[in-house]
Amino acid sequence: MLKTADNAQISQVGPGTPMGTYLRKFWMPVARSAAVRAGADPVRAKALGVPMVIYRLADGSLGCLDEQCPHRRASLALGFNSGTSLTCIYHGWEFGSGGRCVAVPTEPEQRRDRFREILPVNAHPVREAAGMIWVYLGDGDEPPFPDMDFMGLDETQCQAVVGVTRCGWVQCLEGLVDTAHLGQLHKTQFPGQDQVAYEAAPSIIVRDRPYGMRIYADRPRPGGGHYYRVTEYIAPFWCFVPQNDERAAFCIVPIDDTHCMQWVIWYNKEDPLDPTMPLGRHVAPLTRNPDDFTADMRGKDRWGQDRDTLGRDHFSGLNNLFFEDLAVQESQGAIMDRENEHLGSSDVGVVRLRKILRDAATKAVAEPAVIFNHPGENDLKSIRGAAFESEGDNPEEALAVAGRAV
Repeated sequence: MLKTADNAQISQVGPGTPMGTYLRKFWMPVARSAAVRAGADPVRAKALGVPMVIYRLADGSLGCLDEQCPHRRASLALGFNSGTSLTCIYHGWEFGSGGRCVAVPTEPEQRRDRFREILPVNAHPVREAAGMIWVYLGDGDEPPFPDMDFMGLDETQCQAVVGVTRCGWVQCLEGLVDTAHLGQLHKTQFPGQDQVAYEAAPSIIVRDRPYGMRIYADRPRPGGGHYYRVTEYIAPFWCFVPQNDERAAFCIVPIDDTHCMQWVIWYNKEDPLDPTMPLGRHVAPLTRNPDDFTADMRGKDRWGQDRDTLGRDHFSGLNNLFFEDLAVQESQGAIMDRENEHLGSSDVGVVRLRKILRDAATKAVAEPAVIFNHPGENDLKSIRGAAFESEGDNPEEALAVAGRAV
């Protein structure tokens, strides 16, 4: 459990909050690359309570600005993308590549150049990688850009989709580090369920890492040996969850205190993505609405749960493992009441996650500030989830023997 004040510390992400201060030190994906087209309408985005517009000019260059025009605060989402600039329709001010102000037609001609030079514009550094558009909302120089396992793959081997989840970001992260629920919530459709079913109450071992934590779930096999699942948490946003022969990374980016983006990065470093594979069968339906895959669940009673199959033909009554997660996460409330929960032995990863976040938020606003997993501080390229069977009784040794290629 967490006291109300401690819960607020990890849940509140707006400007000036401890957690918001910490999260602003990192690059974060906020839109799919394909959604921001050259010369097309600006795309609205929001992260950490900051409304933004992202636009792409005809030459492919990007800009990211606070949604409100720095002049009279009209929405730049109403703006016109000419291909060379984004124009505010209220007074015709124009913004070019990188958000730089390039025209202020309502100023006298002799003052325009000087006025543009001194105009404070809330433009944010923006980059593109792995089919996503990333922004940096912090102050000062841009930090090093993260290099993770899926970086550098083309669209045939890496696909990113995002869902807008109507709850606080931490409960989505908690779901990712909670490996015990796989054998319950997902028992009808999780890839590798035969192995997960070896043990309903796996032994959970948590090891601190310089970038976050590694979680081992040990399920003894009936005939001897073990089925190990290894989940990696990279602070503050990322989890690499094992998917047997396939790979997936998950990124939870707060939109505000009570909404978040839930990114699913499905990738294969050896072969093209295959929608007939076990994980592919669950990701493929999300691509119908890749800019918000939760759209398929909206407006439906109980998140579209089929009550006729519930507990009989289908354990959860929800037809996609991602929708299963989303439904239970949103059902916990806009911000989960952690003071009235009752944790068990399977929740050690959840407990450790909360401590990591609380410590990181506290240190981010200390004097001097210390940023946990500071960008560029750790090599993240080789980090990924792993799932494998082994005769070894020590999960760390078994992982080393199996190799990080699993």
